[in-house]
Amino acid sequence: MKTLILGGAGYVGSTLTRRLWEAGHDVTVYDRLLFGSASLEPLQGRERFRLIEGDIRDAAALQAVTAGQDAVALLAAIVGEPACNRDPQLAVETNLLGARNALAAARRAGVDRFVFGSTCSNYGVSRPDALVDETAPLQPLSTYSETKVQAEKEILAAASELFHPTVLRFSTAFGISARMRFDLLVSDFTRAAVREGKVVVYGEQFWRPFVHIEDIAKAVELVLGASSETVGGEVFNIGANSANTQKIELARRVQHRVEGSQLEFVKRDVDPRSYRVDFTKVRQRLGFVSDWSVDDGIREVHEALLAGVWADPYSSRYQN
Repeated sequence: MKTLILGGAGYVGSTLTRRLWEAGHDVTVYDRLLFGSASLEPLQGRERFRLIEGDIRDAAALQAVTAGQDAVALLAAIVGEPACNRDPQLAVETNLLGARNALAAARRAGVDRFVFGSTCSNYGVSRPDALVDETAPLQPLSTYSETKVQAEKEILAAASELFHPTVLRFSTAFGISARMRFDLLVSDFTRAAVREGKVVVYGEQFWRPFVHIEDIAKAVELVLGASSETVGGEVFNIGANSANTQKIELARRVQHRVEGSQLEFVKRDVDPRSYRVDFTKVRQRLGFVSDWSVDDGIREVHEALLAGVWADPYSSRYQN
């Protein structure tokens, strides 16, 4: 399969790129390379791999690179609320207008499969005693989730007998990537415990679902390998019910792993992102089961920090 990964040099994208290439896909990565191309260095010069620097806001360039592809995975985005808040116009141009460009290019090129990387933060706030599934109302509470929700609607509306888009709502990601991020909770808490001896937790009662980047890549691979009848026009939450975790529990797991670390709690009565998510559909439809637990992710980052994998884990290159 010839697969185009838009945003394939990023935190999730570089892992997906490697995984699909190892599975035998002919992979083309189209990426703005805002954080450089080092994440893809092991694949440079290899057969079945091509890297093209470009911006999804450039409709003509995007159309050219999409021609001849069998599948498109759209991961390119300004990711996360803080990054979007720094430049809301860029966020809208990239996350929504760029998604429209990718959608139009894929349809004109006759691409069959289109996978859109979205987010469980689209659910906003849910009842702490209930799990939200793919049919739950969406409550976008930031520029980031607003652009994702609108892009979802337009992509799903384009489904037809010849075009089979799939929306994947990812949980909060964790795990070590060739393009590492330390601005996500699991890595952030673990780094603080190791380097500062203390984890500061804001709003310890609020919930997040978590998923390892290897499991995200696995889910995309399953979608691309499934029948069009199974995934065309569908939405899947990506994660595991067992990985729905309160911030206080996550902090305690980190403390248990990092001996001698302390916890400090800062009371927050309102958090615009507190949700517990149901992942039954992806398990039943695609047989998806997470291979990595939250504890696995804490251990992975902890061991890498002790080994000195990153000279300065506080460097700006490791956050969006």
